[in-house]
Amino acid sequence: MISISVALTFFTSLALAASANPIKRDFPPPVEVIRPENKTTEQFKQEFLELCPKYYGESEVTDRPIFIFEDFQESFDQDQWAGRKADVSCIYQYPTAEYQNIGVDVAMVLGGDGIITIDPIETGDGPQ
Repeated sequence: MISISVALTFFTSLALAASANPIKRDFPPPVEVIRPENKTTEQFKQEFLELCPKYYGESEVTDRPIFIFEDFQESFDQDQWAGRKADVSCIYQYPTAEYQNIGVDVAMVLGGDGIITIDPIETGDGPQ
C-alpha cells in the first residue's frame, strides 16, 4: 500500500513539474506587408485575419501544415509606404515541427505585397 502511495506521489510531482515548465516556442518574427491601394487598412486587416487560418484549406490530411496563430498590427512608420504598411504574422507549424510565418503569402493573395530588405553586402554596394 505504501509503495502505491509513493508511486502516486512521484508521478503527481512529475506531472506538476512538467506543467510548471511549459515548452518555449520560438516563432518567426512578424513580417512587413503593404496593403493594396484599393482597400482600406481595416478591410485588408479583416480579409487577412479571415484568410490566414484557412490558407491551406479544410482537409483531413495529417501531413499538411497546422495553423498556430495570427496577428495584424498597423505600422505607423513614416516612410514611403506610410498608411499602407502592417506587421503581420500567420504562423503555421509544418510536419517537420518547424514554424513558418506565411504572412507575405496571405497578403499577396489579397492583392498586397511583402517588403524585402536587401543586404547591401550581397548587392556589392557595401564595404569591401
